[in-house]
Amino acid sequence: MLFSNNVNLRPGEQYAIDAIQQQLLLAILRFGVATSASGLAPSLSMAQSQQQQQQQQQQQEQ
Repeated sequence: MLFSNNVNLRPGEQYAIDAIQQQLLLAILRFGVATSASGLAPSLSMAQSQQQQQQQQQQQEQ
């Protein structure tokens, strides 16, 4: 439970609130995972291109 349950709720209402909280939490987690994954992708591709450039420079020097 995210919120304190000081309010007197009927069992069905409590169940509905729990379900909504669970959905919200899942949505927030998915959003966090999606944004961190999209943030990682460009930096990974940049690292790969830098590595390729270094390899090409080393080959040219030899």
